[in-house]
Amino acid sequence: MSGCVAALLPLAALGTIGKNEIDRGRAKQELVASGAIGLGMPVGSVTIGLDGDSAAGLPVPSDDLAGQGGAFEIAELDLESGSADRESQNFQPLVPGASPYANFAAHALKQSARLETGEGVESVVLVPRVDIFQPETMDCEGKPLAVLIDLDGPAAAGLLKAETLYRQNGLVEALNRLHFAQISVIWLSDHPVAASGRISAILNEAGFSHSESDDFLFLDRGGEDRKQVRRWDAARNYCIVAIAGDNRADFDELYDYLLEPDGAITLNHMFDNGWFLTPPPLVEATKEMVAKPDDKEG
Repeated sequence: MSGCVAALLPLAALGTIGKNEIDRGRAKQELVASGAIGLGMPVGSVTIGLDGDSAAGLPVPSDDLAGQGGAFEIAELDLESGSADRESQNFQPLVPGASPYANFAAHALKQSARLETGEGVESVVLVPRVDIFQPETMDCEGKPLAVLIDLDGPAAAGLLKAETLYRQNGLVEALNRLHFAQISVIWLSDHPVAASGRISAILNEAGFSHSESDDFLFLDRGGEDRKQVRRWDAARNYCIVAIAGDNRADFDELYDYLLEPDGAITLNHMFDNGWFLTPPPLVEATKEMVAKPDDKEG
């Protein structure tokens, strides 16, 4: 992985899906069996089983987790200076540049349209032990479409501790478009499964998840679990057509091990073409962010 690759090679076509019969129910059942939490299900009814172990009831949120059960508030994060009309922020059109997630959603919707016309669609999740000189993506045959969104930011613990969280401008509208196109949203985080109740409530309050949508929360299952393994598990059941994250390792953990920044030049074409660098969906409100004009000195 440390070598510098001179040529840009195309991804192999093994990750392509045609318009074949897709079993959404089976995909959902198997993803939940692997440890993902269906956001349309009551949290108490979710079961998880790892590596062939018998399924176990979802752990009750631990009191040791900071912020568990505390009150929180969701507010819109205004990315346009001078804009004070919250209603106009909540209903921005989904066009490139409208929000940090606009291009991400537009790409996923384009793949859905391609599938509807019988064209091939490719996964954007690299296969395990990928050959960096000839990268391949996971197989997509017969799988429903989904996107991955990484919830963790530089201060991921703030998600559980914060009393006020700001959501990224335009993200609710982008997710609504994905849901309308029957594209599932899989939220990834390194928070433990015990925090699922709190995080599920936050996603619901933020308007990011709905009971009628096949969305999932994929948290740390314990033991030697890694976010990369959860990406592969998601891609084994769904055709992942777009990933959003705030650093390159959110697309594949190989970026955590490169000795040279340009050591994965064969993957550069994936950026803005399935991989999208975006700010975290939710950020903790600082005192400066929540202060009213009258509260500021001067």
